[in-house]
Amino acid sequence: MAKSKTKAASIPKNFADEKKAAAFWDTHSVADYWDEMEEAQFEIEIDDMPKAVALEYPIARQLSEVSRMENIFIDILVNLFLKEHLAERPSVRPRS
Repeated sequence: MAKSKTKAASIPKNFADEKKAAAFWDTHSVADYWDEMEEAQFEIEIDDMPKAVALEYPIARQLSEVSRMENIFIDILVNLFLKEHLAERPSVRPRS
């Protein structure tokens, strides 16, 4: 990040686009504008977030080999495998 310049003015109320906002914050420090910041309220739907799962090394190595052979990203491959396995279990309804 570039060095912050001395605070010259207030934070613009509206930026024309994300690039203008990024350019502003590339040259200004949030610390210089802390007293102008407003508290943000938002909710996050955690259940829709991707989950990280630790794999045993031999399984991860095999998945990596298959993903290379199939020319598919490993996360997509794992999701396909898991969807197939879960589809075989009548007690688990598939989700999209």
